[in-house]
Parts: sequence; structure tokens; C-alpha cells
Amino acid sequence: MPSARFSNVSEESDSLDGEVNITDIGRPSRTRKTTSKSSGACVHCKSLKVRCEFSPNATACQRCQAGNYDCLSRSRKKRKPAPTHEDLQDRAYEQDRQIEGLLAQMDLMRSKFKIQQLMGEAYGDKSSQLDSRGLNSSPELAAASYFSRGHNLDRLSVPSIVKCCSLYPAEVMDLFAIFFERINPFFSLLDPDLHGNPADLIWSSPFLFTVVCATASRFYALNPNLYPMAHAFARDAAAATLVDGSIGVDICQAYLILAVYPVPKKKFADDRSWLFMGVAIRYYSLSHCSKFNGEPSYRMAIELRLNQPPPPQCGERESLNRTRTWLNCYCVDASHAIQLGKMPMLSLDDYVARTSGDWYRSSKLNGPFDVHLVAYVKIIFLMAEWRRAFSRQRTTPDIVTSAIQAQERLTIELAHWIPRIDRDHIIHPLPICLYRANTTQMITAYLRLLILADGFQHATKRGLSRDSDILRLSIDAARTVIQIALDRLYPTGNLKFAMEANWVYISFASAFLVNLLRPRFLPLLREDTQQDIVRLVTRLISVLASADVALDGRHTPALYSRFLSSLLSKYNVFPVRNSGSPPADGVEFYRQFEPERSETPSHAYSWPDIAHNDSVSPLPSEGSDDFLIYPRSGDPDMDLSLSHFIQTVNEEQVRIDVDWDASWTSALHTYNK
Repeated sequence: MPSARFSNVSEESDSLDGEVNITDIGRPSRTRKTTSKSSGACVHCKSLKVRCEFSPNATACQRCQAGNYDCLSRSRKKRKPAPTHEDLQDRAYEQDRQIEGLLAQMDLMRSKFKIQQLMGEAYGDKSSQLDSRGLNSSPELAAASYFSRGHNLDRLSVPSIVKCCSLYPAEVMDLFAIFFERINPFFSLLDPDLHGNPADLIWSSPFLFTVVCATASRFYALNPNLYPMAHAFARDAAAATLVDGSIGVDICQAYLILAVYPVPKKKFADDRSWLFMGVAIRYYSLSHCSKFNGEPSYRMAIELRLNQPPPPQCGERESLNRTRTWLNCYCVDASHAIQLGKMPMLSLDDYVARTSGDWYRSSKLNGPFDVHLVAYVKIIFLMAEWRRAFSRQRTTPDIVTSAIQAQERLTIELAHWIPRIDRDHIIHPLPICLYRANTTQMITAYLRLLILADGFQHATKRGLSRDSDILRLSIDAARTVIQIALDRLYPTGNLKFAMEANWVYISFASAFLVNLLRPRFLPLLREDTQQDIVRLVTRLISVLASADVALDGRHTPALYSRFLSSLLSKYNVFPVRNSGSPPADGVEFYRQFEPERSETPSHAYSWPDIAHNDSVSPLPSEGSDDFLIYPRSGDPDMDLSLSHFIQTVNEEQVRIDVDWDASWTSALHTYNK
């Protein structure tokens, strides 16, 4: 049976053309129609949700024939092709452009709001009176017209600081005069012949133009409310330049100026000097990749090859400008590294710095301050060598001897440069050059003190005597710093324009001397030395707080004046207030061994204290016949580093400082009245 059945199936399969019948035991036969029509229902039957029924040899189903419909086969829906990788990239780029456009609109809205807020705070209800000089045009139109020099005004776009701070040409000229007469001589970075004309700088470098105006506005007496708003635009311009990815010598110079003349901050952590200096030297921008063979641009000054001899195609003045910028980068980097206790970003063995000894007289176009810059480079070079040596031998017993030898090398180097500075002063007989010469001597004394402070701190752990060289030299270096500031710099009237770092030099030297007045160190000092320290520091406190030096309560000398005054009070030394005699004489002084002089409480830490030293020392205590002092149980450890000093100053300032925002609001309220 099975074989017959299969043979029957085979025969039927071979004999039938359009229809196959398969008969199986227990199953009804099924017929599958094979036609040219596709499987499934046609369009009409599909709409009725029924199957098609075909007559033999018919090309249309019975239902379509009965209704006279076109029996159309349903075609499969055409699928959308999958997007290619290029399509996805284009779509992503388009979305990025849309996002960038939205972010740009948001930035514009924020910028406009910020401008309105700043102008409202600075001018209040007097916005309609901004045209105080009788000019009918807007500030930007007046500046564009005045500084255009025949250019098409429609194509000129003045920096935002001109419009938003209402700087008419007269104000711009005043600010440039302040900068190049009062600021640039202290930080001799810009060449007046290249950068001193605002009509050129406003178009060639809007960022540097903005920074010059903002920095000078700190000392602009005609509009004391200009500085906060102007400096806000300078910071915005710095951020925009960083995002834009532009580099250039002028941009590097602008960042250096922002680093050296920062806006006053309540906290040291809010200071951006290190950031601006890092951008100038070690710049990094992803948006600048395409300009340098696809590699990210970094180290702006190095990318510009300022650390190499100028290229032959540079003009003589531009070559000097490049070298001058690099030497200032070297000095600013080293100075900030010393202040913050960090390693410098630039190499100690820098070619341009090493070979710059005679650069200040390499051309007739050299400026009058180039000799002071080179002298500072050489002194900083020796200081960097000491820091590298100190990091290797800070725990060795020879550190005191090494410190004395290192500070002696600084003294010898200064003696080498003083005759050169005097000869150059004959060529450039400017009073400000004499001021710079005195500043160089003050900085050298300050660096000597930093080196000696390292040795002094080590000596206090091993025992220190009244006649020790490290003590004598330290007091001499600190006195020299303060005396130069008081007797040579202050009488000139230029001290208020000094860089922020200069206040650190003076205040650190004063704090070091005040530190010797604590009961632990008093046996090391003779009574006349103690009195001299108190009178000298008290006089300095008075000078730093005077109107001839401090611009306002937030100016750096005023902050250090308050810190030094509080430091004196912790050691029971109080300047007499409202005294008819000069501040130097109006001092209530506690003698060395009088019983009224109480011990400083153990919990009243101040600079340079950091923590208790609970180890019990078997060595003799202070006050012995040979005036030796040794570590005692319970004495706090000391950190005489400059970075710890700056940190302590800012922590103290947060506690005793007035609320700057409240005072600023009050000043604006008084101004608006």
C-alpha cells in the first residue's frame, strides 16, 4: 500500500499541470492552486479581509470578476533604506550646528543681561547722563570714527568694553596714558612704540586693547566705578579668546598682564593669576587643532617660538618685542612658582634666559627698563637653582650653610648689576628708572630672605643662638626690604602702582620680623633690636593703609596692613591709636623679660605655625645664659614658606575683612545719590 500510494502521488504529480491532489489515509485531500497570481489576497479582497477564490485557468479572482474590479496583486511596501554612515555624520553635524546656534543665543542673552546689570550697578539712574563730555554720538561710533584713520566705518567693530563701559576717545586716551606712564614701567612688557597708540591697537588686537583699558581703570580717578565692570569685560575677552583658539604675541602679553594685575578677591582660591599665566605659557585649545597639522595647540609662548632667537624676517623692534615677552614669561613663571610653592613650568636651563646678559644693549631700540628685566632674570635664575638644590637636601644638616652660601651668590650677582644699571641710567635718565633700580635691590633682598628663612626654620629645630649668622643675615635682609620700600619707593608717589607681587615681598619681610617677637624667640633679640622691629613694622602698617598707597579697602596693601596689625597684636605689641606723635614712635612696647608680657596662648596659632609638636625635647629650654633656644614640648611646628604665608594671610583676611559686596553696594548707593 505505501508503495502504491507513493507511486500514485508521483504519477499525479507528473501528470497534473495546475493542480496536485495528495490522498492520505485518514486525511481529506487538499488542493493547492498554482497560478500566476501571487500568494495571498488581492487589493480588493484584502480590503474585505477575505481570501481570493480563482476559477480554473482564470487570471482574476471570482470576486473581482463579479464586481468588475481590477484584480491587482498587493505589492510589498517599499522599505526605507537604512541610513549610511555619511548620512548619520551629516545629521550629527547638523544637530551640532543647531546646538551651537542655541548656545550662542544663550551666551548673547547672558552677555546682554550681564552688561545691563553691570551698567545698572555702576551708573544707576544716571545712564542718561553718560555723555558727560557733550558728545551726541554713541561711544562705539565715536571711537570708530576717531580711531578709524580712513578705514570704512561699516567694516569696523570696536571691542565691547568701549560700548558697554561708555569709553569715548578721551577716556581711552586717558587710560592708555595711565597704563604706559604708571603701570608699564613696573611690568615692562609692552613697547610704547608698538602698543602705545590706541588707534592701532584697537583694531590689531582688541583683546590686548581691552586688557590695557581694564588694568588702567583701577587707577582712573575720574571714574572710580569703572574698574569692576571693565575688568569683567577683560575676563570675558580672555575666555572668548581661549575658546576661539587664537594665538599671538599680543594675546600672550594680554594674559600675562591679567596674571600680574589681578582683580582683588576675597579668597586666594578665587585668584586666577596662575590660570592666566598658564594660558600664556602652556596654552591648550582643541578648537585650534586644524591650524597645526591636526595636533592640539598648546604652550602658546613656546608655539610662537618665543623661546628661540627671533626669525630673520622679523623687524628689529618686533624681535625685541618677542624676546622681551619671553623673558617676562620666564620671570612671571618663576615668581608665581615661588609664591605658590610649585615647580615652574619653564625649564631652568632656558637658552634665551641664559644668554640674555647683554640683550638689554643689543639694539638702539632697547627700552629703558630692559636692563632691569635682564637683571631680574639672572637673579631669578640663581633663585631657581637654590630651590632645586633645597628640594634635594632639605633634611641634611648642611642646609643652614648652603642657605648662607646661596644668599651670598645673590648679593654678588646684584653687585655685578648695579654698575650696569647706573651706566644705563645715564643713557635713559628717567626718574622711574631709578625707582626700578631700587625695586631690583628690594627684590634681591626679599629672595635672600626666602633662602635664609629655609635655613632659619631648619636651625630652630637644632638649636639657635643670638649670635648665629643665619639669624643676623635674616634680620638684615628683612630690614632691607622694608627700608627700601619706606625710604626710597614710598616718597616717589609711585608705590600705589606697584605689582601685586611687590606687596607680597614687603609683607613677608615684615611678618618674618614680627614672628621673632613671639616669646620663644625674644631671648635671641636685644632690646634695641626688638624696638627697632616694632617701630619699623608699625610705620609700614601706617604707610600701607594710607591714602597715598591704598586705593580702597580692598586694595592689596590695605589687606596686608590689616594682617600685619593683627599679627602684632597677637604678640602683645599694640600701636597707640590717635597719638600726637608719628606712628613709628607711638608704640606700646613690652620689654623682653618684663612679667607683663604674657605667653601667646597655645591655641592662638598664627603664621608660621601649623600644628603642635608634642615630642618631648631633652634639650635646654630658652632663656639660658648663652641665649640658646631649642624646641620644646608643645611648641607648634613652623612652616616659613611663602606659600604658607600667603595662605595664612587669606585665611586671616576672611575672618577680619569687611563684606566687600556690602561696601561696594553702599559706595554705589552714595554715588547714585
